[in-house]
Amino acid sequence: MIARGLLLGVCLGVVAWLPIPNHVILLPGPAVATGDQVDVEDHPRPTDPGDYYITTVYRRSATTWWALRALIQSDWTLVSEHEDRPQSQSSLSEDEDHQILRRVVYQTCGLEPPLIITVLDLTDDSPLRGKVEPGDRLLQVAGEPLRMVAQVRQIVQRIPAGQPIEVTLQKPDGRKYAVEAVAKPIQGLPGSQGLGVLLSGHEENRNLPKIRFQSGAYEGNSSDLVLGLDICERLLNLNLRRGRRVAGSGGLAMDGSLTSVQGLRQKFFCARSIQADILFVPWSDQAQLQGKELAPGKPEIVPVHSLNEAIHWLQKPKH
Repeated sequence: MIARGLLLGVCLGVVAWLPIPNHVILLPGPAVATGDQVDVEDHPRPTDPGDYYITTVYRRSATTWWALRALIQSDWTLVSEHEDRPQSQSSLSEDEDHQILRRVVYQTCGLEPPLIITVLDLTDDSPLRGKVEPGDRLLQVAGEPLRMVAQVRQIVQRIPAGQPIEVTLQKPDGRKYAVEAVAKPIQGLPGSQGLGVLLSGHEENRNLPKIRFQSGAYEGNSSDLVLGLDICERLLNLNLRRGRRVAGSGGLAMDGSLTSVQGLRQKFFCARSIQADILFVPWSDQAQLQGKELAPGKPEIVPVHSLNEAIHWLQKPKH
């Protein structure tokens, strides 16, 4: 009998630790304060006892035993590996992975970087050939400052056929000059005319406040929302925290809207562990936070559509 009991125990032990292929267990990770994760040159964070927190998730390989625990433990979840894949690409460097975040916070704070429009080449029949050289920067067309490459064609189309168009440019050494040219018809496009130039546009960020990130304490782009709030508070010199512990999770798209994230149940308990007052989550993901064990007490779950909406919510009078 003893031998059978030992054998049964061994068998149960072996079964309990059998791996479940293509599955992982999600459980709450540590909350990471953003204060030492991001720095904005010449823009210190306004003094306040509150803080921003990135919520994280631990992942461990799934076994039968851990799967059984996940059934009874509200802050653990068994998921397939493809559902748990991080949003950002691991091959990207930390700097590259935050390019969208940088652009969104600049736009949100009204710090639009100027667009540099450069002449790459000219067609053989370009009316500007001999007057303009590749590498020159295009500043104005018909007296109108340029903010996007597409503007050039729009302006030229409005000019009556045969009327000279003044074009203002800048040499690589900084010298500005102006030339006049008459637009020529574009073959294959009746009623259209152009200047016969191939243009390239890129944003000039050198004069914008430098934003630097640390790495290693979190992964993926689900930290973008909370990092964005911290950066915007510094750039705008606003105190959005007002003594509150603000946690959140959500990636950012180019228009400032939030992208979907995984593991919100675990991130809720992560936020609760540090007694966060608020947990911002993407509006589209709030269904992940259903269940009576999530409702009472702190943190208050606040679904939002965008970074801008989260900023406006924090500016509301406390309730």
